[in-house]
Amino acid sequence: MIDLAVGNIKQSSVSAADDQQRESLFTLLKQALKARGYTYARLAAEMNMSELSIKRLFKDKDCKMSRLFEICAIIGLSVDELIQMQQRFRQVPEFLPESVEAALAKDKHLFLILILLVSQLDITTVQTLMQIDKARLYQHLRALEKLGLIELKTGERFRFCVPLPIRWRMGGALSDLIKGVNRRYIVHCLDNERDPEYAFTTASRLMSKSSALQIQNNLRRIREEFDYLSSQDQLFFKAEELQFYKLVFGMGPFSVDVILADE
Repeated sequence: MIDLAVGNIKQSSVSAADDQQRESLFTLLKQALKARGYTYARLAAEMNMSELSIKRLFKDKDCKMSRLFEICAIIGLSVDELIQMQQRFRQVPEFLPESVEAALAKDKHLFLILILLVSQLDITTVQTLMQIDKARLYQHLRALEKLGLIELKTGERFRFCVPLPIRWRMGGALSDLIKGVNRRYIVHCLDNERDPEYAFTTASRLMSKSSALQIQNNLRRIREEFDYLSSQDQLFFKAEELQFYKLVFGMGPFSVDVILADE
């Protein structure tokens, strides 16, 4: 991770991982500039620097934290948002403690609010989607805080106290809740299959394991693209321009026993 206390991002001795982190950070920053209509020339003018200096800064990926803060302030982006997005692209999902999963399993509203927060929705948007009043929402947020998942801050802000993204135990305490959520959502997609905003497809075919693996790898890449594009959109678009979407897919050997089994 990049230490914000360090005066300069580029240090004399950095590992390959540090180089990659700095590369991804500046890549995201350049995308943010483009999305907000900033050229190097315009940025240079607002920073009282030459265009050549700005180009060199982005080419060398070498700037003091004060410069990085200044650039982010000019384009209306916080450094925290930039770094959080960078971290989401490189972290491996981790499980929550089983005791925390058990607590979440007792209250589906609490679990859903956590899902929405993990999906990078702000507190105001979560309240709108959940259709609950502010007092009730903050009861749930306090519960998440007591579980050590978030820390509430002033101004309807919060920070996560656990690494993101989160991985759920499919055979754990949340198993039935997760199955129910996805089962109901698949039915919802089937019911709205003719709506152009929904996409649903199903197929059963004979194929080799190697071909099946190829398709499964493609599905994993779609999930990665889904995560990447959604994070980009939340960084570059206004909240009112975004719609909350869910992605569900499954593929594996077809078992008639599973299909015919009672609920």
